[in-house]
Amino acid sequence: MKRLLEFIADDGVVLRAEVHGPDSSATRLIMSHGNGLATAGYTTYWSRLANDFQIVLLDFRGHGWSDCGDLSHHSWEQFERDLDMVLVCVEQALGARTTFGVFHSLSAIVALRHVRQCEVNWSGLLLFDPPLMPPDGHPLQQWHLNEMEDLSARVIRRREVFSSPIELASQFRKSRVFARWQPEALDDMAQALLRRIPRTETWRLSCPPEFESRIFASNADKSLWSWLPHCGIPLKLVCADPSVPGVQSSARIGRAVSTEFGLDYDYVEGATHFLQMERPGTCAGITHEFCKPH
Repeated sequence: MKRLLEFIADDGVVLRAEVHGPDSSATRLIMSHGNGLATAGYTTYWSRLANDFQIVLLDFRGHGWSDCGDLSHHSWEQFERDLDMVLVCVEQALGARTTFGVFHSLSAIVALRHVRQCEVNWSGLLLFDPPLMPPDGHPLQQWHLNEMEDLSARVIRRREVFSSPIELASQFRKSRVFARWQPEALDDMAQALLRRIPRTETWRLSCPPEFESRIFASNADKSLWSWLPHCGIPLKLVCADPSVPGVQSSARIGRAVSTEFGLDYDYVEGATHFLQMERPGTCAGITHEFCKPH
C-alpha cells in the first residue's frame, strides 16, 4: 500500500513523504536521503524491505517530492526543525509503533543533530556513511573540509534543466561517480530528482545547485564527534569500503570514529558513498538485521 503524507513546516514550506508496506507491521522505518538526492531514487534498496516493515520515505525540503523554500532557510538548523515536526506528524497520522531511523549522508547528520537537541523515542538509528566532521587535530579533518569545499564548488556549476529523466540517467551512466550503481537505480534516481516545468516539455532538478552547494559548504559541525558515544539510543554506522580507490572521506571517518568509541560499525565491501544504490541487497540485509520487524 502506498500513501502520501504532507507536512507544513514552520515557514510554510510543504514537505512530503510516501508510506509503503503493510499497515499491520508493528515496526516502522523512517528513511531519508543524501544531499541533492531523493528517497524514490533508493527504490532498489528499500523495496526489499517493504514486505516486512512500514516504510516512511521522507524527502527533506528542496529534495524530491518536497517543496523548496527560500535559500536562507535551506540549512542544517531548519532541517532539524523540519524533522522534529515530521516525527510528531507521522505518529499522529499513522499511530505509535516501534520506529527506527534509517538515514543516508545528509539525513544521517540531521538525525544526529536532532537527537542531540531533542528527546526522540527512536528504537535505533541506522546511519549509512554519515559525513561527520572530525575534531580539531584529527588527521582526517582536513580531508573532510577539502572534500566539502570541492563538492560545494562543483555542484553549484551543475546543469539544472533537462529534456527528460532519460537524459539525466544517460548523463549518470557517463560518470565514474555512478559506475558502481545498479542500472535500475540510475533510472530511479534520475526520475526522482526531476520535476517537470509547468507548461513545458522540460524538467528541472528539485534541488537547485546553489541549495545543494550551501549544505556541503556548511557541513562542519565538529561537536557531533565527541557526542556520539553519549547518544543514548542504539546506533549503527554502515559505511563505504575504506579500501576502494578514490573513496570519499566518510568511509575512513566512519571507521575512525567507530574504532575510537567502540560503536557498532560495518562496511559494505566494494561500495562507495552511494552504497544503497550499489549494493542494495547487502544494505537491505543489514537493515533487516538491525531493525528486526516486531
